[in-house]
Amino acid sequence: MEQYFPFQSSPLPYSYVALMPHCDANTLYYHHDEYFTNAVYELNNLVVHHRLTRMSLSQLATEDINLPAALLARLRSAAGAVYNHQLYFDSISCKAGQPPVNRLTEEIAASYGSMDRFRRLMTEAAESIIGSGWVWLVAEGARGIHLATTPNNEVVALASVTPLLVLDMWEHAYLSLDHFDKAAYVDAWFALIDWDKANLRYLEALRSAAAAVG
Repeated sequence: MEQYFPFQSSPLPYSYVALMPHCDANTLYYHHDEYFTNAVYELNNLVVHHRLTRMSLSQLATEDINLPAALLARLRSAAGAVYNHQLYFDSISCKAGQPPVNRLTEEIAASYGSMDRFRRLMTEAAESIIGSGWVWLVAEGARGIHLATTPNNEVVALASVTPLLVLDMWEHAYLSLDHFDKAAYVDAWFALIDWDKANLRYLEALRSAAAAVG
C-alpha cells in the first residue's frame, strides 16, 4: 500500500536487545531511533516546504520533480532513506533461525542453486558496494527474482520490480558490532530475515504479474 504525508517512524516490534548477538542494542537504537527517525523528520519538512504532500513515498523517491538539482537530490535521498529503512526493519525478525520452506525460498534455491549460494552472492554484492548503499532481492514479473544494488539512498526501479528484501550497507548498520567485516554482517542479517513477510511480498508480486498478463 502506498504511503503519503505525514510519514511515520513506526516503533520497532521488539526490544533493542532482542536481536542480540546478531545486532547490539546501541546499533539498533541509533539506526532506528536516530538515523531513520531523522530521515522521516527531514522528508516531512521537505515535503511541506515544497508543497509535495499529495505525492506518495515511492513517487518522491523515484520521480523527477521540478526542483533545482541540489534540492531534488536532497528530497530523493530523504525519501529513499525512509522507503529503504521501512523495508529493512520490516524484513527483520527477532526469531533467528534457518530459512523455512516456502514459495520464495523454493524459488531462491531454484534460481541460485541453494540458499547457501544465494547468501554468498548477497555477500559478494554487499562487498562490491563502494561507500554506502543497499543490496536488494526483487521480483520482476515473468523474469523471476534477482539481486540488485543501489548507491547511497537510491531505490530500485519501483515501476518495474517489487522489492522483497533489502540489506542496508551504510556503516551505521554494522560498524560498531562487525567493524569492517561485511561478510559477518551479512551472515548476522541473514539469520534475522523474516522469510514469512518476504514470501508474502513475493506472492503479491506473482499475483500482480498474473493480473497484468490476464
